[in-house]
Amino acid sequence: MSKGIATPSAGFDLASFCAETPGASNLVHLNAAGAGLPPRFVTETVVTHLTREASVGPHWAAAEAAERLAGVRASVADLLQCHAHHIAFGGSAGHLWAMALLAMPARPGARILVARSEWASNVLNLLKQKRAGAIAIDVMPFDEGSGRIDVARAAALIDERTVAICLPVVASGSGVRQPVEAIAALPRPDGCLLFVDGAQAVGQIRLGMASMGADVLVAPSRKWLRGPRGEAIMALSDRALAQLGDPPILSQAGSEWTSLEGYSTRSDAGRFETYEFSVAGRLGLGVAVEYALRCGINNIRDTIRMRLARLHAGLSTIPDVTVFEEIDREPAFLTFGTPSLAPAELNRHLAEVNIAAAVVDRQYARADLEFRGLSAVNRVAPHAYTSEADIDHFLDAVAAALRRARWRTAS
Repeated sequence: MSKGIATPSAGFDLASFCAETPGASNLVHLNAAGAGLPPRFVTETVVTHLTREASVGPHWAAAEAAERLAGVRASVADLLQCHAHHIAFGGSAGHLWAMALLAMPARPGARILVARSEWASNVLNLLKQKRAGAIAIDVMPFDEGSGRIDVARAAALIDERTVAICLPVVASGSGVRQPVEAIAALPRPDGCLLFVDGAQAVGQIRLGMASMGADVLVAPSRKWLRGPRGEAIMALSDRALAQLGDPPILSQAGSEWTSLEGYSTRSDAGRFETYEFSVAGRLGLGVAVEYALRCGINNIRDTIRMRLARLHAGLSTIPDVTVFEEIDREPAFLTFGTPSLAPAELNRHLAEVNIAAAVVDRQYARADLEFRGLSAVNRVAPHAYTSEADIDHFLDAVAAALRRARWRTAS
């Protein structure tokens, strides 16, 4: 174990955590950064509600679940250390992020600062706004030694035209945690909102809206929280609620038709929600959040850190493998590469021996990878259900695949 890595508290029953994740016994799953394996309670909740819908119809089943749906909002507020009226739900984190962006009031000469490692769909929506002439975009400089945003140099970019600063807690193409709190503490105009993508953090890193200084925070259900796909959460600060206008698309869930030619929009984060959603999926999200809170986010994180330390040590001993994160910087996951095998080919070898890992290419992290001279990286993201034996199997599989590749090249 690396120096400084804590162990989970004695109250955390890791054996039960693994046993309550049925998929963990079927394969070596090292892709929690893509989609985590759900606890059985989540799957049972979704299936049970769908069965009820089949019995009495979706509307009656939804009415019966009204109190539990309100509980989901309360649980997410607890997770993100804010109030229920700060929380909105949607189908994807990227969609919620874009809805908040497009609800910002138009300002001539508006500038937005963005991290080089921002999530692809967020960048696409920024580029769309730039193409329309609505904003200018400035990329925040990075410290190449650490892979983190250079806070001092980013501060020099902020001026009275800056309306938003956008960055991830952890990017998808690198496990390095970004200095969100330090960026939030920089002096900025009153109207400048901090947009934070928490996709690779929420569920494994304890985040609080106030302590982090975020104005807009989004995360999907399916990654570290291990909830159903097609569910996502957004938290808005009081400042964001006051400054953001109507969402670009209105729904009866967020707005009311008050007269033949009039409507009113909710003042809370619910204005960004839609009438149509999967009740089963949202209930499943609620169970996933409650389970994570019950286990303890810090306990989950401490277990993941131990697994990452073992992975880092093992990968670092395999010839021709370069691990791109330093373990002492507490990465959220690891990325690596080798000249012997292209990332996609190595990932195929791993799949053949029942190991689920991932590849991140320029479709998802173009600016970051191009700047680093890479076309793609292998990504390995264990969760707390990942065992030491799983990691050893993965390391053996990587080493074996590289030996075969070198043998083919030599012959």
